[in-house]
Parts: sequence; C-alpha cells; structure tokens
Amino acid sequence: MEWQGILAALFSAIMLGGAPILAKLAYQEGADPTTVVILRAGLAALTLWVFYLIHPRWRRYLYIYPVGLLGCLAVGFTNALGSIFYYLGLYRLDAAVAHLIYSMYPILVAVMTRLNGEPIPGLTRLRILLASLGLVLLLGRFQGTPDLPGVLLVLLSSGFYALHVVLSQRVLYEMPAQTLTLYALTAMAAFTPVAGWVFGNPHSSVPSGALGPIFAMAAVLMLSRLGMFMGVKRLGGTQTALLTVMEILVTVALAVGWLGERLTPIQWAGASLMVISILLVIRESPRAPLPRWRMPLLPPADG
Repeated sequence: MEWQGILAALFSAIMLGGAPILAKLAYQEGADPTTVVILRAGLAALTLWVFYLIHPRWRRYLYIYPVGLLGCLAVGFTNALGSIFYYLGLYRLDAAVAHLIYSMYPILVAVMTRLNGEPIPGLTRLRILLASLGLVLLLGRFQGTPDLPGVLLVLLSSGFYALHVVLSQRVLYEMPAQTLTLYALTAMAAFTPVAGWVFGNPHSSVPSGALGPIFAMAAVLMLSRLGMFMGVKRLGGTQTALLTVMEILVTVALAVGWLGERLTPIQWAGASLMVISILLVIRESPRAPLPRWRMPLLPPADG
C-alpha cells in the first residue's frame, strides 16, 4: 500500500477544497477572475523558485533535460487553460455548484487512461460508479437551471484538468514530483496571462481587500500541486483523481459550516457514497503504471 501517495493526494484534495471559497471572497472584494488567476499562478511560481534556490536539499530538483521541460510545458499549458475556464465559470456560478460540476474530472481521467490502453481494475470501476452516484445525489440540492455559459466553462475546465493529470502521469515516469511542480507551475504562470487576455479581461489594479484571498490561493495552488504530483507519481492518475474526490466534501463542508447551507438526507447519502469510494482504496493495491518510455531527468542524489 502506497500510503505516502494516498496521504499526498488527500492533502492536495483538502487544500483544493477551500479554493472556490477563497476565490469568491476575492470576487466579493471587487477582483475580476482573470486577474485572480494570473496573480495566483505567478505568486505560486515565484515562491517556489525562491524556496528551491535557497534550500540546499531542494536545489537539485532544478535539474531537468529539454525533453522533460517540454513535458512540463504541456502540463502547465493545459493547467493554465483549465484554471482560466474554471474561475471564469466560478464568477458566474455559486461556488458549490461550480465545484461539483468541475469534480467530474476523475471520470474523465479514467476514460482517458482507458483510451491510453491502461486497464481499469474492477474495484476501481466500482469506486468510479460510487463517486458518480454520490455526485448526482449532491447535485440534487440545487434548484433551477444554473447559468449555461458558466456550466460550459466549468465543464471545459474539468476536461483540461483531467488531461493535465494524465499528462503529468506520463511525465512523472522518471521525473521527481518536486521538479514537475516547479516547472509546470512556472509554465502555468507564463501561459495564464496569455490565456487570460484571450478569454478574459484582466484589470491592471487589484483591490487591497482581495490580496489576502489571492495570496492564500497561491499557497493552496503551490502545496496542492506538489501533493497531487506526488500522488500521481506513486499511485497513477486514476487512483489519485479518485482520492481527490475528497475536495468536493471539503467544499460542501465549508458551505455547511461557514456559509450556513444545509443538506437534505439524499445529499447526505450522496456524500456517504463518495466517502465509501475514497475508503475503498484500502482494498486496492494502488501503484503507478509501468513506464511506457525511459528518459532520465534527474541525476542521482548526492550521498
């Protein structure tokens, strides 16, 4: 049992579960979604570079071959597009609605993984089914039709996030998660302004009240990506995506505890199915798939 990978994936999910709430706080202060995404990615990448450069034990993760760098650029590019679409959609939708729609990505990861020729064990299929049923029951709490453009934007973001998870699995065959985190977030910080100017309308100024939530979002992005990539490295994309279903529960819990929302018995049943899906990982033997290519990206560590 790869407990380090499981704990890393769950840590990533817990961190990400609070991101929609922080974004809504920044929006309430007058920040526009594109500016929020650009600053979030830039601050996260800058902080990582400072940490890697000043910390002797992490400095070795700066080393990367050109082929590996291209893989990181692909991961960062898809993540940048997904982030722009998500936060533009979140601006038009309630946080819980947006995140529940976005959380369809574990199913998309499983589909992409299967199309890539990797088998999906029977217990994993059961967990996908339980998580999907739980999501449907949780969605039953919302009345009326959500904003259609917002829904489409979030669905697009879910697809790009799933692709980013699958790409990261291939890049991580021989690259440390710490190296991928640094260069993927750097690529994301570089691509996000371009995507933002194409799909959004970033403002040059940011309200002072929005800076706190944006800094918190940058910390969440940095730590959650490191945890997620460590999970993908040890477990593979499908298993990690299923464990990060926990972020839905975190978002719902914050909505109930902080915003005063309430769930019906049917929605609690849906949450219970998602918890069962997560706990069933104990019955599996999660491990990352065997590599499909070999490319050395990091020199041996010093003794």
